[in-house]
Amino acid sequence: MKEIRVGIIGGGMISHRHMVIYENIQKNAELLGFTAKVVAVAEIIPERLAAWREQYGFDKKDLYTDFRELLKRDDIDTIDVCVHNNYHTPISIMAMKAGFDVYCEKPSAASYHDAKLMMDCAAKLGRKFHVQISSLMSPQTRVACDMIASGRIGTPYFVNIEQLTRRRRPGYDIPNFTSDFYSKRIAGHAAAIDLGIYVVGQILYILGQPKLQSVSGFATRGVEIDPKLITNPDGYGVEDISDGFAKFENGMGLHFLAATAMNYKDYSMTYVLGSKGGLEIINTDTVGGKFARPGMGRPAWGGEPELKFYGEMDGRHVTMELNCDENGIIEARKDPRMMMFNDNQIMWLAYKLGLLDDSTRYNTPDIALQQLLFTDGIFLSQELGRSVTADEIVAMSPTLFIPEQKIGNEIVKFDVGF
Repeated sequence: MKEIRVGIIGGGMISHRHMVIYENIQKNAELLGFTAKVVAVAEIIPERLAAWREQYGFDKKDLYTDFRELLKRDDIDTIDVCVHNNYHTPISIMAMKAGFDVYCEKPSAASYHDAKLMMDCAAKLGRKFHVQISSLMSPQTRVACDMIASGRIGTPYFVNIEQLTRRRRPGYDIPNFTSDFYSKRIAGHAAAIDLGIYVVGQILYILGQPKLQSVSGFATRGVEIDPKLITNPDGYGVEDISDGFAKFENGMGLHFLAATAMNYKDYSMTYVLGSKGGLEIINTDTVGGKFARPGMGRPAWGGEPELKFYGEMDGRHVTMELNCDENGIIEARKDPRMMMFNDNQIMWLAYKLGLLDDSTRYNTPDIALQQLLFTDGIFLSQELGRSVTADEIVAMSPTLFIPEQKIGNEIVKFDVGF
């Protein structure tokens, strides 16, 4: 049986979530036809490396504080990038230049420019590249795609996405998240890109990735911050609410509102309106399918993904509930290969092995790129005080990736030329 040997760069919280999936892949290797093993981890903070040694029994020789040493190994098949947003681009590019295919945690980057740089590098060097987008790996997404493709809802003309939380600022309200989440220098932005990759990315995929025409946006930090709770030396630099309206070349409109803090109740709603019917997407899976859950059990929070159809039948209004989990079971029974479409890392490993190719896998880098084109538009519109076109967004998308990092006593300048 083929075993893919993985090197992880970034040993913080998200890397442990990835490890849950790798462990579940090992337990289900016979079903999948392949397995994966994490053989090395690089993390700049020694205490985090110690946690890997204690929790998983890693040998000290396989734990690195300098990721460049990990990239020198010749017994690793792929790199899993688990650093923070504005390190994704330089670390991924340096891994590709070292000869590795790369799987990257979401969002691919904090700006369209930086994400495009990663894709261009992969294309030029002939590397395989994949981005984590949990919301795609669900029967919820596939059923919605099928209903739209079959014409069940007619022509889609409007989408509304609202993901609002009263107080859920990572690193500030939620202490088990690092304070880097609210550092402008490190994170880039907040919910617009962290949640946007899931909900906007899912919708763009469901609708066949319509071509963006223009964006009008608003973004600010509205809720007061207690200076005594700020632990990051960069301070609190990201927005807590973002709102954007997009027009697409096919005439469709899309509204997206995201907040990590507000003086209102938690609230989420996503729906697609069509000329013959509508779809409501409930509990978008922002964690991953069962492989991303310890013991492959129920979601750690929220509920099971659901889908509702609103339409007419024989001149009467009807509402249909589609059980996404049951449909997923039916899919797998009919075709065991559907397992490859129910988890990010399984899809990546299948793509890496050639079981999926560019025509059959989800093109997550491009979906992530189109999502960033929209969210970049929100921030550019806020900055300029007007609506902006897609061409303007591409031309003015900023470079946000961090160009250097202190490793030990050395200032390491990231080599992103290719």
